[in-house]
Amino acid sequence: MKTFSIVLFVAIMAGSNLFKTPETTVASKDLTKVSVSCSTIDTVIVPGNINTSFSTKYPQATKVTWYQYTPDKTMPADPTAWYYGLDDKDYYVTFNMDNSDYIAWYDNGNWIRSSQRIDDIDLPADVMRAVNTQYPGYKIADVDLEHDNKQTLYEVKLVKGDSKWNVHYTPTGTVARKKERHLTKYDPQADMTADFTTRFPNSTDVVWYRYTPEERADIYPTDWDYNMDANDYEVRYKMDGNEYSAWYDDGKWVRTESMTMNANNAKLPANINDLLKTQYSGYTVKDVETEQSTTRTVYEIELAKGNEKCKVFYTSEGAIIKKKCKTV
Repeated sequence: MKTFSIVLFVAIMAGSNLFKTPETTVASKDLTKVSVSCSTIDTVIVPGNINTSFSTKYPQATKVTWYQYTPDKTMPADPTAWYYGLDDKDYYVTFNMDNSDYIAWYDNGNWIRSSQRIDDIDLPADVMRAVNTQYPGYKIADVDLEHDNKQTLYEVKLVKGDSKWNVHYTPTGTVARKKERHLTKYDPQADMTADFTTRFPNSTDVVWYRYTPEERADIYPTDWDYNMDANDYEVRYKMDGNEYSAWYDDGKWVRTESMTMNANNAKLPANINDLLKTQYSGYTVKDVETEQSTTRTVYEIELAKGNEKCKVFYTSEGAIIKKKCKTV
């Protein structure tokens, strides 16, 4: 993590020092973003026509945060990329709606694109069949539902070994475009090796890689890896019969995820198993994945009962932070 930014909105009333929260509806001419980066402060006013366009298109949006677009100069420009024509006069906004996280983009004051973070359980059956057929053994890392003025696409991010695919599918399962990247093996710093050995003493088959960042425009500013870059590290390893990935940002451990799909809930904490028996009696555990960060551990559990499929996210304390069910 090479910079630290705080974004907030300030509603300034003439002749008053009254401040309102970001969720408060204010006149667009009063909407100001203050960006704090190290010791510098830059103030950017979101144009009124953009704010009006956003409020009209997304009237139910909450947790709204505006950003001014900054081209990523650390990666080669791709003339075929949808964001190629954007410059530092354009804007994007993150928000929550219907319990989903969104990001929307504005070019020359006009809405051009939105992306909604969804779970793989939300993928159409045709898309899921295509993924399973074309990429057997790959783990679905993230799924985004993307809209622009021409089409709707599902972006599916897949991981297997040192291979990473970003595949865009139409709702009928046709591949619109795809891109593969490969991790590069790299010797870690001594302090990271020491930390890893202490943190995961029973690990085997340990391989260190340089972190391969996503294209900046494809990452949510709220994503845990938003500030990671090609100077950081990802380490793959095996432990307790499962495969894992861990990430180090600026030499410090920040996250671990299980990479293999495990339908065995025997390794879940007793409190989580007890909750499953009570809250989802009669359901079969199809997949268990773990995510551990510096602040919490989350168990992502896929369940099935008849034609119903559910995905439930538990904290280690047993609190449900997200759940979703659908009939398949």
